[in-house]
Amino acid sequence: MSKAKTGKLGQLGLMKGGPSCISQRQRLPAGFSVRDGELEDLSGIIRIVNSKNNRLSFGWIQKVVLADAVKHQQEEGTLSQHRLRVVIDREGRVVAFQRAYHRQDGETTLHEIGVAEDMQGTGIGTYLMDELIAACRKRGMKTLGLKTPVGMRSNTYYPRFGFKQVGTYKGRKRVLNCYKLEL
Repeated sequence: MSKAKTGKLGQLGLMKGGPSCISQRQRLPAGFSVRDGELEDLSGIIRIVNSKNNRLSFGWIQKVVLADAVKHQQEEGTLSQHRLRVVIDREGRVVAFQRAYHRQDGETTLHEIGVAEDMQGTGIGTYLMDELIAACRKRGMKTLGLKTPVGMRSNTYYPRFGFKQVGTYKGRKRVLNCYKLEL
């Protein structure tokens, strides 16, 4: 095995070229599928958001905001700036979701990404992040940005994909770390 795959980069699934050079994309576990979100998925998404481990990270997400993303995505297809993706298990249950927005200034904003508590650690979240990064590059976006509350475990998650902390932002209720990924 090459040196690039045996060191720390190899442990992260990256080649020597750095975080933008993902050597192998994460795969979904067998029997799971990913697709654009639909209105019927919203209760499953809200269940993930309101779960014990996720509640503090997410804060409050209005169902109407999710419904609006679905509406735009369905009406505008692949040209839509709104992206709501869901992972569905064998029984049809929403086990993960991601909502992003491709802005006209060339930056995509990741609003939320969440995985059901019983599915955390399976690679589903990594799959969704890899998919979003690839979609941003394909669309010609310049950066991918996000904010996450200071002190949350999610602050250790995003640097694995090459995100750099670029500052902090005083939100309405808490301080947020701002991250950017140059695409």
